[in-house]
Amino acid sequence: MPTLSTPTLTLGATDNGKRDVTVAGSITFDAGDVGKTYRLEIKLFGEDKTGDVLPSGDALGDDQIYVYNFTGPLLPRPYKVITVAAAGALNYSEKRAVNTSSLDEDPGNQLVGKADIHTPVFMPRKDEVYASVTISGAPVTKKSATVVSGIGV
Repeated sequence: MPTLSTPTLTLGATDNGKRDVTVAGSITFDAGDVGKTYRLEIKLFGEDKTGDVLPSGDALGDDQIYVYNFTGPLLPRPYKVITVAAAGALNYSEKRAVNTSSLDEDPGNQLVGKADIHTPVFMPRKDEVYASVTISGAPVTKKSATVVSGIGV
């Protein structure tokens, strides 16, 4: 059974409304995993902490804000296929250019004070983002034989 290290999340440079987001860590496989296929999924969430001043339309709780996609045979898919060749640690590091609007999990401004009695001071709300990494066994699907039942089922 594979185990995951605690992933690291790095917010990098911003360019043309996108920000580099890197998630890295390691997966440790044991001898029983050799030859098996697993799926690596990476998702970003906006965290709502106690005491946050949330925008009016934001429901309480963490919001999924981005899913890492990986190259598939025809279309991108939300997981990376890993076939285990040997027991031991496998490092991963996945970087994506994410729209800054997606990372703005608590949009808008909040009142932080007053410059004077007639001049309120607003600042953008703080955004808390974390990565969730999942490793799971690849599902196996098998189709049954087709059954014909008269005219209409």
